[in-house]
Amino acid sequence: MENRNRNNENAFVEFFKGLDENYQRYCIDEIKRKVKKPPDSRPNTNQADSAGLVGDPVSP
Repeated sequence: MENRNRNNENAFVEFFKGLDENYQRYCIDEIKRKVKKPPDSRPNTNQADSAGLVGDPVSP
């Protein structure tokens, strides 16, 4: 299994090397930008969802 992952890595590296240098930089910058998102940009999954919206019918 590890060898298969290594083959996938090598295939990606070869693919990436074939890209235009400017596009390589663009891809790397996009990855860095997405990795450096502040932790509070993710929704807080510990909070309860709203019980309903104003104007929703009342539950029986």
